[in-house]
Amino acid sequence: MKMKKIVNFTEKEVEAYANYPYTVTVEPQDDGNDIYFVARVVELPDLFITGATREEALKELEAIKKDWIKTYLELGNKMPVPLVSRKYSGKIIVRMPPTLHETLTKLAEFEGVSFNQYMVSSLARCAGQDEVISGKVRGREKQPV
Repeated sequence: MKMKKIVNFTEKEVEAYANYPYTVTVEPQDDGNDIYFVARVVELPDLFITGATREEALKELEAIKKDWIKTYLELGNKMPVPLVSRKYSGKIIVRMPPTLHETLTKLAEFEGVSFNQYMVSSLARCAGQDEVISGKVRGREKQPV
């Protein structure tokens, strides 16, 4: 097993990364005996921790974040850009089986909308959004922290 090279970085860099506007989520989990909460940073792989309450999970996440970032950097990893800083064009290319393409086309025709509008509406519903109006999305309650 090949180890990644250890990279030099400063405490100031770690502090800056710890303050980036990363997306934090907290979700309840039920292990069959008790309910606990898992707090995670979406953009940072494997950075998650549990707590008995939502607040405890968030507090614990903040407590381990800098150490996790140090280890991540020491292993030679590059810190990802926060989701809120990324630019999105609104255009994607999707590959799908021809049979699914046919089914979706027929459903769009049945609904009386274009294939593109049908896909946008379907994806919005799956992503927890109620509707798409003029490029803006109206969402439901569940959002990242």
